Amino acid sequence: MMREPRFCQFALKELLPFAEQFPIQYVTGKKGCQIAYRHFIQPNPSVRRLVILVNGRAENILKWTEVAYDFYQQGFDVVAFDHRGQGYSQRLLSDGEKGYIDEFRFYTEDMHEIIQKVTALYAYQTQYLLAHSLGGLISAYYLANYDHQIKSAVFSSPFFGLPTEHPLRDELIINVMMLFGQGSRYVFGKTPYKPANIHQNELSDCKTRMKWMNRINRRYPHLHLGGPTFRWVHVCLKAIHDLPKILPRIEIPLLILEAGKEKIVKNETLKKLTTLLPQGEMQLIENAKHEILFERDAIRQQALTQILRFIPNDNAEIKDKNHRE
Repeated sequence: MMREPRFCQFALKELLPFAEQFPIQYVTGKKGCQIAYRHFIQPNPSVRRLVILVNGRAENILKWTEVAYDFYQQGFDVVAFDHRGQGYSQRLLSDGEKGYIDEFRFYTEDMHEIIQKVTALYAYQTQYLLAHSLGGLISAYYLANYDHQIKSAVFSSPFFGLPTEHPLRDELIINVMMLFGQGSRYVFGKTPYKPANIHQNELSDCKTRMKWMNRINRRYPHLHLGGPTFRWVHVCLKAIHDLPKILPRIEIPLLILEAGKEKIVKNETLKKLTTLLPQGEMQLIENAKHEILFERDAIRQQALTQILRFIPNDNAEIKDKNHRE
């Protein structure tokens, strides 16, 4: 799957025309928030299978088109959506670049609405879930608390812990800021959107994919999202603290992909929490940074191979067509 050297060309010739076949749609989430989604539908499959993509903080449907494309090429229908407050979904503050959330449970309720909407349209024989970072945290609560038909799930670098040196001090500062009504302020050191430094960042070593993400944000400034606010961090930390009560309730097989060069989430916490899963499995993706599925081709291929091994699939290998790209 050689895309990396000419990724922008591949994206313009293949990914954008592919995405444009499936218009962005909206459902109404909690408190009337408009939640954007894209449903990639196979024309006439012998069996309908669905992959649900749950992206991370500051991501969007357009960025995840490549992942949707890969699963679509394997014969799956795919649904991708943007969380409230980011991407194509409705923003929650007048300053739309601030990473903000009103209530964490609204994330999962919005997700439930999307899944209910798309699964009502077709009789899916099987459903699978692939989530990244914040999407993993949200999906953990969804899988534990909602009735669903998902057969197995994969979490890529789930947001199960922060690699902070002084967690107690940091939580005290966050709680004080919340007490004084400063929840909508950026966390100290965070700012409005800035393009990623393609040569030095903690997300991915794939310069061409990072360049494409910058190009998308330049072309579609309404997709910009800056740093998190105190409210967002406060709410998510509470959800992380409660994970030991949540994870044992996830009954389906769950594969955790751990990035070998992780700097965004805390891998030590991830390993401990994985042991709480009744059917949990962990796989190290060496040399990967946080965004495993947007890494260099060889690393990304390793992750896709593990995912397709884990979810039952008649076409367990990436098709030859992809190898020839």
